[in-house]
Amino acid sequence: MHPSHPWLGNAPCGWWYMKKSLRQMGTVLGWLYATLIIAWFVLHAWVGDAIWWLALLNSFTPFLFLPLLLILPACLVCRWRAFQISAVPPVLIFLALYGDLFLPQLAVASGEDSLVIMTFNVWGYSGSAETAQAIIHDEVPDIVAIQELSSQMGEVLLAELGAVYPYRSIRFGAEQESGMAVLSRYPLAVLEAEGLSGWRMQVVEIHTGERSVTVYNIHLEVSNVLAYMEDGTSLPEAVRASWAKREAQVRALIADIAARGGPVIVAGDLNSTDQSTAYGLLRKALADAHRVAGWGFGHTFPAYGGSWRGIPIVARQMRIDMIFYSQDFVALRCRVGSTHGESDHLPVVAELVWRE
Repeated sequence: MHPSHPWLGNAPCGWWYMKKSLRQMGTVLGWLYATLIIAWFVLHAWVGDAIWWLALLNSFTPFLFLPLLLILPACLVCRWRAFQISAVPPVLIFLALYGDLFLPQLAVASGEDSLVIMTFNVWGYSGSAETAQAIIHDEVPDIVAIQELSSQMGEVLLAELGAVYPYRSIRFGAEQESGMAVLSRYPLAVLEAEGLSGWRMQVVEIHTGERSVTVYNIHLEVSNVLAYMEDGTSLPEAVRASWAKREAQVRALIADIAARGGPVIVAGDLNSTDQSTAYGLLRKALADAHRVAGWGFGHTFPAYGGSWRGIPIVARQMRIDMIFYSQDFVALRCRVGSTHGESDHLPVVAELVWRE
C-alpha cells in the first residue's frame, strides 16, 4: 500500500516523499558528475592538449576530483545503491592517475654514492638572502638548478652560498627572468647546446669522482593566462602557441639527450603539469623522481595565495617544478622544500643513487 499523500497531513508520508526526491536528485547529480569525469578522461587520453580549453583544464586535474570529498561520505551515509555506483568511475580514474602517489612510502637510507639534486625557480625579482638561504634550509643539496636568476640575486647567491658551492655555471640574459645557474659541490664543465638555443636552458657535465652525469637546467615556455587576459590577447591563440612551443622544446631536449648518451638528470621549471603532453613526452624518455619516490600531489606553484581582480588565488595549485633522471639512477626520495623566501615557487629536492 502506498503512503498517504503528504498534503493530507501525514508527516511520515511527507518524509518518505522528501527522502525519495533527495535520492533521485543525488543519483542524477552523481551520474552527471561521473559522466563529465569520464568524458574528460577519454578526451584527455585521446587528444591531450590539442584543444586549448582542454589544455587549461588538464593543468588543474586534481581539482576535478574535489566533489569526491562530498560524494564519498555521502555514499557511506545514504547507502543509495545507484548513487554509490556513480562514484565508482571517478574513484577509479583518480586512482589510475594519482593512486600510486598516496601509497605508504618505505623508509630508505641515503646511499653512500648518492646525489642530492634541487631545482628552484627563485623568481626574477628576488634579491633577498632569505631566498638564497632557502636552498640550504633543510639540507645541503649537491647540485642546484636555478631558474629566473637576476643579476642582483646572483650576487646574493655568491655572497651567501659561494663557499658551499665552489663550482658553478651562471648565465644572465637580457630579461630580468632569463638568468639561470647550476651550483655544484663537484667539478663541472659547461657543454655546448647548439640544438637547444633560443630558450632558457643550460647543459653542464658534473664529475663525481670516477663518474660523470650530464645535467640539464631547463625553464620551458610560460603560459601566463592572467597576463593574456590583462593585455587583451586572444586566449585560445596564446594558449595554443605556448603549449606548442613547450612541446617543441621537450622534443628538442629529448633529441639532444639521445645524441649525447650517458647518465642524465633534467631539473627545472617545466611550466607544465604531469597531465600535459609535454610532460608525457619527457616521461617516456626519463623517470620522474616525484612519481617514483615522492608522496602526494607535490604541488609547487604558486608558493603562496593571493588574488586577481578580487578573485582569490589558492596556493599550491599545481606541480610544475620537477626532476627527471635516466635509468643509470634510482630515486631514493623526492620532496617539496619547506621554505621559498621571496620566490613564488617552492623548491624540489630528490636524492638519486647510481644503479649498480
